Amino acid sequence: MLGTIGSAARRKLARDNDPNVIFDVKPILKALDQLEPGMRRQMQKDMKEITKPAVSHIKSVIPPTSPLSGMSKFRVPRSSGGFSSSDGRLNWEAGTYKKSTFKPDNVIPRFSASRSLRANVTSLFGIWLRSPGPAMLSTAGRGGGVTRYPVTREYDWKGGRRKHRNNGQGQAMVRRVKEVGLYNFFYKAADKRVPDMEREVRLVWDKYTAKFNRKWG
Repeated sequence: MLGTIGSAARRKLARDNDPNVIFDVKPILKALDQLEPGMRRQMQKDMKEITKPAVSHIKSVIPPTSPLSGMSKFRVPRSSGGFSSSDGRLNWEAGTYKKSTFKPDNVIPRFSASRSLRANVTSLFGIWLRSPGPAMLSTAGRGGGVTRYPVTREYDWKGGRRKHRNNGQGQAMVRRVKEVGLYNFFYKAADKRVPDMEREVRLVWDKYTAKFNRKWG
């Protein structure tokens, strides 16, 4: 989808490589509401409408119960010698994110003007699969299955921060996901619509920013 970029030194390169990269988003969004109250919200509504078919398609391919036994809330509890995931972050049926619980098919379009601290180009508008477990599996198998980094990024753990070595922990999961035919389901469900969605979202952006340019350009 449309993207924003935070590194001024890479702006020309980004624009040459991808015409959908745009800059200085927040001032434009602020000016839209100054020009006409509610204009920014209407623009976001128009963009979300474009993604509805893709969102529905993605939802339709997500199983209601986990395709992998290790991510199911019906696992054997620890008290019986198993590993309970009933309250786990990657629980398929009721995954948790920022203390909220989500069903596996909780898929929404999302608009964000905030810049990622880890990426040069940040998506301005896209589709978000909110439950961590299905989100992780949704792109599994898209690559070659070989990790690019020997150590993970730091992440929250029991009130602190930690990281661990990548020892191929995800390769068995990718193999199993491929066996059940669910690999890379997010992109496979949306890929056919992506070019049209990007074009239509860009047209919406251009329509509203043209009003900004006539007033402030």
